[in-house]
Amino acid sequence: MTMMRPFARVPFSLKEVAFFQDLDATVLARVGEFVYHREYGTRQIVFFPDDPCDFVYWVRKGRVRITRVSDDGRELSFRHAAPGDMFGEECLVNRGRRENYAEALRAGVLCLMRAVDFRKCVREEGAFACQVAHYLCERGLETEQTLSEMVFCSVRRRLASGLLRLLRREGGQPGATLQVTHQELANLIGSTRETTTATLHGLRTEGIVALANRSIVIRDPAALEHVARSG
Repeated sequence: MTMMRPFARVPFSLKEVAFFQDLDATVLARVGEFVYHREYGTRQIVFFPDDPCDFVYWVRKGRVRITRVSDDGRELSFRHAAPGDMFGEECLVNRGRRENYAEALRAGVLCLMRAVDFRKCVREEGAFACQVAHYLCERGLETEQTLSEMVFCSVRRRLASGLLRLLRREGGQPGATLQVTHQELANLIGSTRETTTATLHGLRTEGIVALANRSIVIRDPAALEHVARSG
């Protein structure tokens, strides 16, 4: 496992991170006073359950998986945080300890802000607070959509929707390669690895996707959209 390097002040413009791109220079300068960065290696844990809620994170480079594991070992993946995404914001409601795992799926760089500074910026910088609210609202709507799919849709439709969400995070282009295993995808859509793999093979037979080692190539996004809508 790659050793975690100590955090340091961010030596780049926050404009490089999608979350901050709509903020003006004055707000960026104010918020930037509290932001650090830290490198993480592949499969390195960012935080464990019961760790203190002491930082908020934004993905600058790489990808982070947010999961929860039950007492009997079952795993639920809430989401994959891609560049520009925020996570760990439960400190905003003064929650003392983490309940989830955050694990780097790809080596990358995270931006960090101490919880106390995050709450201060939300209170004092209206534009930043609006951006946080907007982001959390969008994510809440996406969570509601995912939950409704788990209740009302077949695995095939859930799989198509899950792949499309990942594809949008990669730019949405045909031929995009998604670095995700069958097990990780199964966790995201609430299915088993075996059923997910069988369904992926069906999509491959239809020419919608191509499968490789730990990756999935989206060949026909339009056809995948059709599956997500109608099965």
